[in-house]
Amino acid sequence: MRTLVVGANGFAGTYLRHELEDNGYEVFGVDVVSDNDNVRIVDMLDPEKAYDLIDELKPDIIFNLAGQAAPSISWEKVLLTMHLNIDISVNILEAVRKCCPKCRVMLIGSANQYDGSKAKDGVISEETPLNCTSPYDVSKNAQEDLVFLMAKKYDLNVIMTRSFNHIGPGQKTGFVVSDYCKRIADLERGKIDTFTFGNLDSWRDFSDARDVVRAYRLLAEKGEKNGIYNVGSGKSIYIRDLIGKLMEASPAAMAKVTLPPRLDDNELVHIRADITKLREATGFEPEHDVFETVKEVLEDFRRGNG
Repeated sequence: MRTLVVGANGFAGTYLRHELEDNGYEVFGVDVVSDNDNVRIVDMLDPEKAYDLIDELKPDIIFNLAGQAAPSISWEKVLLTMHLNIDISVNILEAVRKCCPKCRVMLIGSANQYDGSKAKDGVISEETPLNCTSPYDVSKNAQEDLVFLMAKKYDLNVIMTRSFNHIGPGQKTGFVVSDYCKRIADLERGKIDTFTFGNLDSWRDFSDARDVVRAYRLLAEKGEKNGIYNVGSGKSIYIRDLIGKLMEASPAAMAKVTLPPRLDDNELVHIRADITKLREATGFEPEHDVFETVKEVLEDFRRGNG
């Protein structure tokens, strides 16, 4: 099977390329920058360039992981967020319908699309109402609507995910785990003397990026045409406990920073993904312990890779 990964040098894209290669796929990648011979530099915001690439490769599967992924940044870069998260997907589908209409296209959405306050007992299924609380959410909801509209009109084979938090070495700052890893690494190097904590009092679904990209591959192989799937662990983790595991791994941080006290488990809603559809379609089960993953992320920042 010939695959094209759009956003191949990004955080999840890098993991996905390895997952596909390890499972016998012929993998091509595209990104806006590259030092990898298997990842081409193509501006997928340009419809003609997107068409030329897809027409040349005629892949069996396309994974679109390109985009602006941080809700906080979306407020600073509204138009860029909309362009990256909508236009690239439209350009891909326009090219697919013209030159390889049997190609399966997977587009990545986000758990941020959901209205968490409408989750029953904190469990978010694909039927949970959507919400728009940032330009990022708006862009992902619009992406999804356009994708399915085009798929219906042109009889295209698409899958959308709504992916929950995923972490791993290589993740940039701007996300809770990577931000605290950088602070701890900076403290250990003497760049800062201490740091303060933001609000850690929430329960969220976290996965190792390697599990997430395995779910993407399995969905590409076995998912239902034009289906929507949650991708997550199906478990809820207290963010304070996750950051606490990082603190325990750093004597310097334990000596200089005081972790906020732990709240009672019943004081907060335990938000988590319902991954029943994913399990039933693919047999997926998480394999990695995120409490070990966060220590790998910290080591990555200690090596200066963050």
